[in-house]
Amino acid sequence: MENIAETLPHNIQENIQRYRADGEDYVRENPTKTALVAMGVGFLLAQLPLRWMFIAIIKLVFLIVKPVTFIYAISKLIDDVRAARAE
Repeated sequence: MENIAETLPHNIQENIQRYRADGEDYVRENPTKTALVAMGVGFLLAQLPLRWMFIAIIKLVFLIVKPVTFIYAISKLIDDVRAARAE
């Protein structure tokens, strides 16, 4: 078990380096294709309504915070009541 814990980070690092080298080689062999793909991906990302997505996530977080806080407070109240009864 200790051997796996020691070798796993090393294996992951080797895999990342190998994938990076393979990617660099592919870009060097196909510069036009990779540039066109990068421009296409950039165009698609630019079309995403990121501002609206961010606002929607913030609204969702605020919508969820109130019930979660309420449930947490109720659970603490129940714990306190049980502790008082146990005494």
